[in-house]
Amino acid sequence: MPSETDCTMDYSTMSLIELKRTAKGRGLKLYYILPKDELVRLLSLPELPLELRLQKKTIRQLRQEAKAKNLTGFWGLSRGELLALLYPNEQGAPDKNQKNQRDADEHDDPQNHRP
Repeated sequence: MPSETDCTMDYSTMSLIELKRTAKGRGLKLYYILPKDELVRLLSLPELPLELRLQKKTIRQLRQEAKAKNLTGFWGLSRGELLALLYPNEQGAPDKNQKNQRDADEHDDPQNHRP
């Protein structure tokens, strides 16, 4: 939970290095590749968007959530599959159709192969 000083800070006056340190402290994933204006926008929010909060969760935390919801058959699932199971309507949780479409897109066209 952000402290009161986080909400009143003027992130736009901070250097990129200071912004990255702050983002790292708040647990923002991939903060180091974000441009300054995006870091300022995200850090200025009172709470990170759900998609970014889901990125921070470990597989252990996701399994605990599944157990707390009395779900079964989740122990063998990957992190992405757990996210899809627990948060089916979220953009950060890939669904099986997206995975299947990616797999289909990766198939080689037989006409491109030389005999």
